[in-house]
Amino acid sequence: MYLQQSFVLLLFVIDAGFYTCDHLPGSLNYEKQDANTYASWNVDYLKYDNCYADGTKPEERYPVMRDALNATGRPIFFSMCGMFMN
Repeated sequence: MYLQQSFVLLLFVIDAGFYTCDHLPGSLNYEKQDANTYASWNVDYLKYDNCYADGTKPEERYPVMRDALNATGRPIFFSMCGMFMN
């Protein structure tokens, strides 16, 4: 809580695909689990990239994470990347 009171935000960059752009595990099919983890870590800002996806459009995949984040009850700024479109 001290960090947030000092105006320092906790930022994470993750991915809507099987892997992140750096070849780390992505959130595809793990959105609810990942959202709950980020909320428990008090993440403030989540950038959601679009690397190594499964071929579905971001317009279909991104709402899954949005809804999972909203279900946590923690306000997390959700930034969606449109690069690397399939």
